[in-house]
Amino acid sequence: MKYIVGMYVVMSLMVCVNLINGYLLNGEYWAITGWILIALFFFGTLFFINARSIFSKKKIER
Repeated sequence: MKYIVGMYVVMSLMVCVNLINGYLLNGEYWAITGWILIALFFFGTLFFINARSIFSKKKIER
C-alpha cells in the first residue's frame, strides 16, 4: 500500500511543479521544471514497478 501512496505523492508533486512554473514563475524556468518532471516521472515508474511486483506476488500466494 505504501507504494500506491508514493505514486500518488509523486503525481501530486508533478502537478504542483507545473502549477508553480505556470503561475508563480510565469514559465521562466521551463527547462528546470522539465527536468524535475522527468525525474518525478521516473520515481513514479519505480513506485509502479514495486507495487505491481508486490501485488502479483500476493496473487500467486493465494
